[in-house]
Amino acid sequence: MLHQPLGILSKLLLIFFVLQNTAFATCQWNAELSPQVEKKQANQLTQDIETYYSLIEESLQHRSISLQLFGSLQNELESNAHLSAASLNHFKQAIKTHLKLRQRLYDMVQARKCWLPEEQNNDENFFVKQTSQAISIMQLKGIMLSLSAALNLYDNYLLVVASFQQEPQLRRIIDQPDSGFGLSSNHLMDATLAFNSVINRAQAKQAIQFYQREIKAYLTQQKNAEKTVKNDSVGYLKTLIEQSPSYQILQKNASLSFLQNKIKFYTVASNDSLVKLENEGVNLLSLLFGNTIGLVEARKGKLYQQKDLEQQISQQLKAGDILLEKTPFRLTDQFIPGYWGHAAIWIGNEQELRALDLWTHPIVQPWQKKINQGHAIVEALRSGVELDPLSHFMNIDDMAILRDNKLSKSQLRQVILNAFRQLGKAYDFNFDITTSDRIVCSELIYVSYLHIDWPVEKALGRYTISPDHIAAKVKDDTLNIVSLFLHGKEMTDNKKQHFINVLDE
Repeated sequence: MLHQPLGILSKLLLIFFVLQNTAFATCQWNAELSPQVEKKQANQLTQDIETYYSLIEESLQHRSISLQLFGSLQNELESNAHLSAASLNHFKQAIKTHLKLRQRLYDMVQARKCWLPEEQNNDENFFVKQTSQAISIMQLKGIMLSLSAALNLYDNYLLVVASFQQEPQLRRIIDQPDSGFGLSSNHLMDATLAFNSVINRAQAKQAIQFYQREIKAYLTQQKNAEKTVKNDSVGYLKTLIEQSPSYQILQKNASLSFLQNKIKFYTVASNDSLVKLENEGVNLLSLLFGNTIGLVEARKGKLYQQKDLEQQISQQLKAGDILLEKTPFRLTDQFIPGYWGHAAIWIGNEQELRALDLWTHPIVQPWQKKINQGHAIVEALRSGVELDPLSHFMNIDDMAILRDNKLSKSQLRQVILNAFRQLGKAYDFNFDITTSDRIVCSELIYVSYLHIDWPVEKALGRYTISPDHIAAKVKDDTLNIVSLFLHGKEMTDNKKQHFINVLDE
């Protein structure tokens, strides 16, 4: 999140990267575990990794929302030279809310930071020396979980430095104590010292070096390494670590000391920590902001910016159609279970909405201008449920348009109204379909198509629905395939069979 308080973060960096002897004495990894203790630790680690799925979603959501908040606060300062009471309250509440997220990520780091050996022999790897491969893999996963959480916090810190410290008023608000919100002072000062700590950087490098050596050994020992790394938690954590901007920076530059050439820190009066971005820091800023909304991309989608194709698809779409997409080149797509990674609803144009007697409906009226500007897709993104144009949706490789041809006019009207009712809601990083105040993408379909008996799944005590659950209704002909694109190519023959094939992969 762009505006997280930095006192908690600075303490996290100091505790995690300074490997304390007292911590190792009480928590150091023990390879000689009893079967009962080993099973208990393995079960707890599995549960923590599953919980981490939601944490990452929540962190990405906070980054996206914070980016929007920063823009709105900046605009208000430019117009009025100060924040309104309402904006100030919103800002402080957002900081307080994010403290909870910071603490949970901190706990993830703290729980297994001491599993990292104090001394490492670069000529040997941990897997060769261990007597129990199950335990050695468990240690690797634990250290990867801790490292990933620390890198996530490091990324958030860099975003704060690059953004909020540009605005003196926002800097001072972050650094001011506020007992009403439980906020202390000097967050930026503490974080600056921690970020520039030579010890912190050295220990960060040590953790990454351990990971690089041991992940290589782990993959070498797998008979089917590619399949393994895609389908277990090692692959999940590996992707998170390696697509972290902080990890990439450390890889390229060996340490974070190069940042001193791009970001200069100064301590000034009133404990106000000021940062000056030099011209060459623009690339760093772009890298970090590219990561804020959870759309870390190795490339653009194969259907991206094909205007003729957009025109073709828009002519095929009808109000109420369900759109599925896949973006294998994006970080977060790899964490969605199954083949399809996102779902949305096409609500139609003015003509279609008039035909359904919905154009002047009180729920639809506030959106008329956007609809006439080509915004016709309701989708739940990390910034919330939005009404977006087709061009925004088309940065993808795969797409399916699904339709319920058995819908009556009254049922279709209800589907469209239900979709409109979700606009403006927050993203549900817990993926819980029993809650109604927050919505995830596949849950949008679930709450709009009330007449369909959707398959759901229980995980971590909550009921969830994935895009693949939506897609599964093609098998029983509840939904029909209007159009299908796989790997950037349109499937014109045997669409249903192609669709089922990828669904069953």
